Amino acid sequence: MTNIVAIDVEALVNEVSDLVSMPEIYLKIRELMDDPESCLNDFALIVNTDPGLTASVLKIVNSAFFGLSKQIESINRALNLLGIGQLHDLVLSLSTINNLEIPNEIEELSLFWRRSIYCGVLSRLIAKKQNLQNAESLFIVGLLHEIGRLILFLKYPKEANLAVFQAEKENLSLNTVEKNIFGTDYGKIGQALMEDWNLPLKFQSITKYHTEPNKATEYIFETTIVHIAHQLSVNKYPGADRFQYQLDQGILIKIKTSEDEVNNLCIDAENMSLEMEKVIFG
Repeated sequence: MTNIVAIDVEALVNEVSDLVSMPEIYLKIRELMDDPESCLNDFALIVNTDPGLTASVLKIVNSAFFGLSKQIESINRALNLLGIGQLHDLVLSLSTINNLEIPNEIEELSLFWRRSIYCGVLSRLIAKKQNLQNAESLFIVGLLHEIGRLILFLKYPKEANLAVFQAEKENLSLNTVEKNIFGTDYGKIGQALMEDWNLPLKFQSITKYHTEPNKATEYIFETTIVHIAHQLSVNKYPGADRFQYQLDQGILIKIKTSEDEVNNLCIDAENMSLEMEKVIFG
């Protein structure tokens, strides 16, 4: 099939930038991260201005997701234990889910975010199992890796519905059909959106290449992990993409794990992601 819509990714992101802009509290966190004179107390003060956000951060910090031995009762204490990087990721994840109510008629947002949370948790668990440095950051990448697909659903509902229909009819992955119809990849749209948000280059690169990890030139190990977690999350929570993926044994070997090990982590990921859902959605 030839392209029905030839998407200019940069123009698309510029068009939706107002709709998917980040909340003020997150932008303040980013400003502090770029300020060499900022201190932990500055970050705590910003988070504490939002009681709801404070409560959610503390619930997650005290959940099985982090598995800390002692109860953490303040943002200051959480910062001392986890550091600014992990606080950034928690605030970004909570802000994104609460702020990006992007309407579409193709997939329920509750299902989209359930799958995304599961993918983020599983990505983090696989990375920790492999003793990967900064494994925690893969949670937020896993959470946001499909954000470009929501933009496609929003701006091109007719063509996106056609892609869903064709993918199911021909038993193809939705991404395969989308690339034929739109001439681009939802990962590339997600990467451009992250660039507009000024998110770390690591997040951008993994998001851009997670559908084709063999094309990644940096963060290859992390990209491969999110690739695997994405496929397993779609298998568990199929939505617009109903294709059932088979794990590539060669890719599993690349990250020095086995299908049995990953399946065991899936059990832990289910429990943790359900707990995370309760915190985020109440």
